[in-house]
Amino acid sequence: KRKEFLDDLFVFMQKRGTPVNRIPIMAKQVLDLYMLYKLVTEKGGLVEVINKKIWREITKGLNLPTSITSAAFTLRTQYMKYLYPYECEKQSLSSPTELQAAIDSNRREGRRPSYSSALFGYSPSSATALLSPAKVHLSSMNVPTSNGTHLSPGLSIKK
Repeated sequence: KRKEFLDDLFVFMQKRGTPVNRIPIMAKQVLDLYMLYKLVTEKGGLVEVINKKIWREITKGLNLPTSITSAAFTLRTQYMKYLYPYECEKQSLSSPTELQAAIDSNRREGRRPSYSSALFGYSPSSATALLSPAKVHLSSMNVPTSNGTHLSPGLSIKK
C-alpha cells in the first residue's frame, strides 16, 4: 500500500511540474510521507488539522519526539509542499483559499506575546532600518593602501 501510494504521489507531482527530488527529513529520520498523508486525511485533511490544532496527534502517530517544538510548523510546511496538492486532487477535502484562511486565523490567535516581542515591539519595517548598512561616503575617507600611500578623493596614485 505504501509503495503504491508513493509511486502514485511521485508520478502526480512529476506531472504537475513539482517533482519530489529529495525525501524530507525530520528529527534526523526520513519523514514518512505515506503515514503523514494517512494521518492528516483521516482527521479530515490539512485545513481541519490546522483549525483543530491537532498536530500533536500527528506527531505522535509518526513516532516523532514530542520535544520538537517546531513539529507543527515543519509538518505543515512539508505537507503543503509534498502532499497538499495530492490531497486536493484525490480527496478534495479543502481548497487553497480555505487553507490560506486557516493559516491566517491560526497565526492571529495562536501567538502568545513572547517576552522579547513585548519588550521591543518588533516590526519588520523598523528591522530593515536597523539592519541596513550605514551609508558612508568615500569622499570623507582617507584610505591607506598596501604601499603606505593614502587614497584621497580626486588624487591618482603613481607607481
